[in-house]
Amino acid sequence: MMIAMLHQISVRAALLALAASFSLPLLAQEATLAESAAPVRRYLVGAALSSSQSHVGSDERELGLQPILGFWVGRYRLSTGRASSLWNVGRATVVDPGLSTTLLSKSDWSLGASLNWDGGRDSGDDPLLAGVPDLRSTLRGKLSVGYAFAPRWSLGLSSSHDLLGHEGGGRYSASLGYRQPLSERSYWDTSFSANWGNRDYMRSHYGIPASTLRAPYQLDGGIEGVSLGLGYTTALNHNWVGYAGLSLSRLLGDAARSPVVGQRQLWGASVGVAYRY
Repeated sequence: MMIAMLHQISVRAALLALAASFSLPLLAQEATLAESAAPVRRYLVGAALSSSQSHVGSDERELGLQPILGFWVGRYRLSTGRASSLWNVGRATVVDPGLSTTLLSKSDWSLGASLNWDGGRDSGDDPLLAGVPDLRSTLRGKLSVGYAFAPRWSLGLSSSHDLLGHEGGGRYSASLGYRQPLSERSYWDTSFSANWGNRDYMRSHYGIPASTLRAPYQLDGGIEGVSLGLGYTTALNHNWVGYAGLSLSRLLGDAARSPVVGQRQLWGASVGVAYRY
């Protein structure tokens, strides 16, 4: 039922919504422009040490430094990774990485759109991916709806689609989040999410086509898995912010039974610091 509902959000609607946001300024912005002709510009730069591993394939756990980069012009944001959640610690809604904007924010509801580059997957010489076609990189468009139903609780729904027709398919998510302030400058938060995919998404990420020399494995649309996250974020001073986080994810259903899956359950950890202006 969740998939059917979210699947009604077409790729064309996502593009039109994002495009319309560039030509329809909010009333609040008009008031700001009356005071200053130039939009507010902000940036964030930092680095994170992370330990991660992929469900698909037999890749070993990787430990390395990753950049945290973000640039904000008015209501539009261009960011990578964790930068999207560090713009204003404890003072702003978390947004998606990539090119994003808030289309509508009213009372406890919000509607956002974003574009994100998906780097795809290279089968290489991984034995679990032997004979499986590479997953081509693509541009994904995403629509997100958020609802804060209590002072510290929030619900979220999102629909993400391959915009270039590279067989990336559609992915849908539902999430529940809780944030506990520890002081005016720090908080911890936790989230639980469930993910689904349509047929194209599930087959391109977890399937084995009949055209290969291996036994085919075909999936229909369905649940992909669930994930749990726990994090701590603090503003070290006016400009510097730091965070630490843990994550646990588990594949379910046909995705978990796929022959290309090396690990059904994985954990990850990261710690980072960034400068914002």
